[in-house]
Amino acid sequence: MNRKKFNSKVDRLLQRIPALGKLLTTLFSAQEVLMLEIFRFLDQKFHVNSLIFLDKYLFKGRWGGKIVPLNINLQPDMSFLPSQEILELLSRSSVTGISYCYCRNVQRKHGKPNCDHPINTCIHLGFGKDLKEIPFKSENLKKVSKEEIRKILIESDERGLIHQLIYYPSPDFYYVACNCCPCCCVVLSKFLKMGAPQVIKSDFIAETDLSKCANCGNCVQWCYFGARKMNNGRLALTPSLCFGCGICISKCPNRAISLKKKLKN
Repeated sequence: MNRKKFNSKVDRLLQRIPALGKLLTTLFSAQEVLMLEIFRFLDQKFHVNSLIFLDKYLFKGRWGGKIVPLNINLQPDMSFLPSQEILELLSRSSVTGISYCYCRNVQRKHGKPNCDHPINTCIHLGFGKDLKEIPFKSENLKKVSKEEIRKILIESDERGLIHQLIYYPSPDFYYVACNCCPCCCVVLSKFLKMGAPQVIKSDFIAETDLSKCANCGNCVQWCYFGARKMNNGRLALTPSLCFGCGICISKCPNRAISLKKKLKN
């Protein structure tokens, strides 16, 4: 059976039996830290990119992250679904607390800090009708109010961290909301370097009003996906590469950038 047919059958099964997705998500998230430690050991010991092989033959593209923007980057009159924006999603979910970011923590634990971003930025939550509970995978999990979580998200946005919902066994089953930097995050950095595990675009796209753009290039350094480049002193855009994270918006001094909902095909 080829991968496309296999995925189609699994997705139909998950739609018919949401409880199965919840169970798989719970089991997967409970051993995520151990799994990441094994990846790190294999990569260091054998100088390989273990995730390429494991994503192809074991996960089959079913583990990864979906980008979700923050509401401050959306236009005030824009309508959106609860699953399309992270503050709206958290307001409708049972947030159980926050814990340390494994990716940044392991870099500092082994004396290789890549950045100075905060450690406690992983938000544990329940999602929609498919995932109402989230396991306490970390002994450092700390319960916090939703206002505190809102502050964490806004600070993360200002720092240029990407908001990701980490999922398994399909994008409908999320087990944690992470605020990721491309220098440390296993999911994001591996995706940018080699495409595995997969990262799914948000339902939005960043559009630029070129009449307001000063071609300063500020947004370019914050576009981790290569959708913005400087070409002969002028901003060059590649919309197909935009993941709709919204990080570039707050970096534009002329407020020339805005997030728009993608048109349905």
